Amino acid sequence: MRVLTIFLLFMTSIFAVQIKDVANTVGVRDNQLIGYGLVVGLNGSGDGTSSKFTLQSISNLLQGMNIKVDPNDIKSKNTAAV
Repeated sequence: MRVLTIFLLFMTSIFAVQIKDVANTVGVRDNQLIGYGLVVGLNGSGDGTSSKFTLQSISNLLQGMNIKVDPNDIKSKNTAAV
């Protein structure tokens, strides 16, 4: 009986598998994603001109399209940073 117990304990360690190796958990990723964006078309309920980072983001977006705009000249009420 003692030999059988030792044998079974030895065999379980040989076939040991971690759960993460055989299963996927919803919502768990190896890499974490971080995002930032602009939502447009908010019909006056956006961040407005008090949010400097939204104005700078709009300016940067336009510069990517070769349109040079000073963030201080942007008067947007329909855009929000998310």
